[in-house]
This record gives sequence, structure tokens and C-alpha cells, in this order.
Amino acid sequence: MKRLRLLPLALVPAVILGLAACSGSGSSDSSASATSAPSSTPTPITSCPKPGKASGSVKVTGAVGGSAAPKVAFDKGLTADPPQATRVVKGTGASLAEGDFVQVAYSAYNAKDAKNLVTVGFDQGNPQVLSVGGTGFGAILSCAKVGDRVAVVGQAAALGFNTSGSIVVVADVVEQTPTKSTGTPQDQDPKLPTVKDAADGEPTISIPDSAAPTKTTAEVIKQGDGDTIKDGDTALVQYKGVAYKGGKEFDSSWSKGSPTTFTISNSGLIPGFVKGLVGQKIGSQVMIVVTPEDGYGANPPEGSGIPANATLVFVVDLLAKG
Repeated sequence: MKRLRLLPLALVPAVILGLAACSGSGSSDSSASATSAPSSTPTPITSCPKPGKASGSVKVTGAVGGSAAPKVAFDKGLTADPPQATRVVKGTGASLAEGDFVQVAYSAYNAKDAKNLVTVGFDQGNPQVLSVGGTGFGAILSCAKVGDRVAVVGQAAALGFNTSGSIVVVADVVEQTPTKSTGTPQDQDPKLPTVKDAADGEPTISIPDSAAPTKTTAEVIKQGDGDTIKDGDTALVQYKGVAYKGGKEFDSSWSKGSPTTFTISNSGLIPGFVKGLVGQKIGSQVMIVVTPEDGYGANPPEGSGIPANATLVFVVDLLAKG
């Protein structure tokens, strides 16, 4: 029986860039570098870097958040310790605070030879959804605004990237991602569990006196107007799961204090969860009643608190794709 598997929120670099083969210590070139490269592996930064000579020397052209990756030029061997970040384009959107989520399109380059390591967003799929604050790249976002384009130079480890040496990153802060559904409320079927949200968006699920549906049933509680979820997509979500009988909560991103990511696929999720979400739109809140056959059946995960052969109820806020 497949289990409901929660994937960790993708951290910019470590998940996207698993570039163990990408080496290079970042040579020290006095004409391009702010300082010499450090001799030991640095720890991820915890505050927003200041601009400097190295980051200010990165030249970038192209539309912010556009459909084509920007053209980036810099002197080979560029490095900075501590890292530097220069706002290339000043955004006019909202300032960001710790705990916010944003969609970021970015390209990263090996500073030693100026070769592209990875591009996310632009013409390479969806932007990455990232959390603001904390360490690594999140610290850079803590002083950004929506619409900003920043050029960052520093040791990969200090910026939170899973590769070595000095790197150059050009990142566009495309859009702030909500932490709750922004869809339009819909009429709810009184024969199904009903959902009422608190001010922060956390749902309360009320179970009706009627018998549970005999087949997995999805109901849109709030209708979003974003991209449609397809089988295999990765989505940032808030969710809560309760047992139909008794309404006891067994899992919740709200209780854990942060949205999480799912890959919407039968390879990692129970069938009922996939049935309920494929075809839904980003921005929606969806309630799914999952039968035992489409859930965990007689063998729920040990320690989950889910009874055997239980009908389950999930409420899922679809926040972003990518």
C-alpha cells in the first residue's frame, strides 16, 4: 500500500543543484575579486549580504521574470568572502519578511569558468518556490522586494548551494506566494464534510451525521484560477487530514507551522489524494473524502494514528506549482 509521502520544501540550491561533479575553488583574481577565496568550507549566511565590487561587476540584460533567461556577463574568477549581493533591478512590489514564500527564477554560474550550472524558471519551467529568511539564499530574500533582480557572488556553501567553489547567481523575485488559498468560496454539499477557515486560513473540518461516501469524492471549497495540476506536477500546499469517523486530526502542515511540497503522483501518494488533486487549479482549496481502498486500507502507517480501514478527509490548499 502506498503511503502519503511529504516531500520537504525545496531549498533553492541543495535540491536543484546536486552538482558533486562541479568543482573549482574559485580562483582569486585581484582585478575581479572582492577578497581571496576562503581556505575552509564556509557556513551558510544568516543575514542579507551587502553590495560590493564583485557583485556590482556582474552585468545582466533581459526582462525581469521574462520567458527567456537573462544574459549574464562577469570576469572569470570572480569571488567574494563574505558573499555580496547587488540589486540590479529595483522591484516595486511588496517587501518580504521572514516566513513569507516567493517564486524565484534564477541562473547560477561557476565563477571560475563562467559556465552555467543551472537555470530554474525563465525558459526552463516554473520558478522555484522558496521560503524567506533563515540561512543561505533565504537570507538574501529577506531584504528583497517582489520584482527585484539581484546579482550574488560568493562561495556556494555560504549561499546554501550544494556545489563547491565560488558561484555567481542572478535571481528574479517573480511573485509572492500566499500561505493559504486565495480562491473564490463555493457552495458546499451538506452531505459531505464542511470546511470553515480561521483568519490565518487553517481549516476546521466538520463531519456530517450521514454515512461516508462509498467512492473517493473531491469537492472544491474555494475555486482558484491558476495553473491546472497535472499528474507528476510538484505543488506547494497547506493540508490537514482527519479521520471521517470522529474527525480526529492525524496530520497537518498547519500544525507543523509551514506549507510543504508534494509530487502529485501515484508513485509516492495514496491514490485518493492524487484523484482529488489532478485537474484542480492553483489557488483552490479542495476537500477530499478518501475511501479505505484509495487510502491506507488495513495497513495504515505505524504510529500515524490512522485506524485500519478508515475513510479519511483531507483539506488541501494549492498554493503554487513548481
